[in-house]
Amino acid sequence: MHDNQKKLQERIISAAQASLEEKQYVSPIDILLRLGWLAPTHLDEWRKGKIRCLEQVLNANLKKISFAMECFRAWAKEKALKPSITEYIARTRERRNLQFSVSGHPTIEQHYRTHYISPVLSENKQKKLQEKLNKSPDLIVYRIVSDSQCNACKKELHKGSLLFMQAEEPLCIACAGLDDGFEYLPAGDSTLTRRVKKASTTCAVVVEFSRSRKRYERQGLLVEKEALQKVQQELSIDDTMRDF
Repeated sequence: MHDNQKKLQERIISAAQASLEEKQYVSPIDILLRLGWLAPTHLDEWRKGKIRCLEQVLNANLKKISFAMECFRAWAKEKALKPSITEYIARTRERRNLQFSVSGHPTIEQHYRTHYISPVLSENKQKKLQEKLNKSPDLIVYRIVSDSQCNACKKELHKGSLLFMQAEEPLCIACAGLDDGFEYLPAGDSTLTRRVKKASTTCAVVVEFSRSRKRYERQGLLVEKEALQKVQQELSIDDTMRDF
C-alpha cells in the first residue's frame, strides 16, 4: 500500500469512527459524504429517483471508490460491528429500489446497502434501529403557491392545488395515483396523525413553501380514507370508555 492509499485509509477510518460515535451505526453513504465524494444535493436527487445510480455523481473514480469500500468493510469487521442489509427505496410513487453502482451487480449493490451497527446496543435497540433504517421514505406532495400544469394529463393546477413531483415532472394527484381512496388530514391533532400514518399503507406529507421563512413547511398528510376512518372510530371508542 503506497502513501496515498495509506492517507486515504486513515481518512476512511476517521470518517467511519465519527459516524459510528454520532449515530451508533455507519453506512457506505456516511463514508462517501464525509470524504466529500458525495454532495448532499446529489444524494437527495438520487433518493427522489432523478439519478439512475449513485456512482454516476460521485467525485471519485471507481477504482478509488472500490478501495475505500474495501477499507471500510475491513474496519467494520475488525470492530466486530453487526452488518445489516438496508432497503433503499426511491421517493417515487412506484417505490422502486434505488441503484448504487453503474454495473448494478448484486454483490456490489449489497455491499452498498449494508449498514454496520454498534454491538454495544441492546438487541431491542438494534431491532428498532434496523426497522427505522428499512422504513420507506415519505412521499412528498406540494400545495402550490402559483399556477402550474400536470405534465401527464395537461390539467391546469391553480394556486392551492396539490402536486406531486415525479423525476422533475409535475403531476396532479390523480395522475400520481393519490386521489381515489385518499383524504387530506390537516396537521393539528398529533395523536390522530401519528396513528393514521402508522395504519395507512401509503401516505404522503403535504408541504407548502413559506416565502417569509424561505422553506417548505408541513401542512398535513394525504392518508388512506379507510385507515383514517378506522383510527377515528378507535379514538371515539377510547373517549367513550373514558367517560364511564
